[in-house]
Amino acid sequence: MIDEIGRPREVEAARTVKQRGVRIIASAHGDLRSLMKNKELRGLIGYLETVTLGDAAAEKEAHRKGGANGRISKTQTQRIGEPTFDVIVEVSRGKFNEWRVVKDAGRAVDNILDDDDYFAEMRIRDSNDGAVILELTQA
Repeated sequence: MIDEIGRPREVEAARTVKQRGVRIIASAHGDLRSLMKNKELRGLIGYLETVTLGDAAAEKEAHRKGGANGRISKTQTQRIGEPTFDVIVEVSRGKFNEWRVVKDAGRAVDNILDDDDYFAEMRIRDSNDGAVILELTQA
């Protein structure tokens, strides 16, 4: 168990442990989208890299994304490795009875990079009787 991954050395240590087949439970500040923006913690979600596409590949990518309103981008950000954690549980400040569970972190990151929603389970616990409500959401 790792409390508060926050530095690149801790990210690398967690990745090394996972590569050796050890199960890890850890915490880090932020939700999935903020982890993608945090250069020091990006290793937790598989690292991101911006690549330059050739003309044909850029046009093909624009068509794949629905035409992109006539705009063709020659750069694309992509995930270059496997996430350290397969499952991500997001807990928002002050909401102790609600969790968003992302069961496939890699797919969720790829969807975000494609400007698409990703699926998560929203779990809400009734503070009176402890019953948990489960609903599928798009984020």
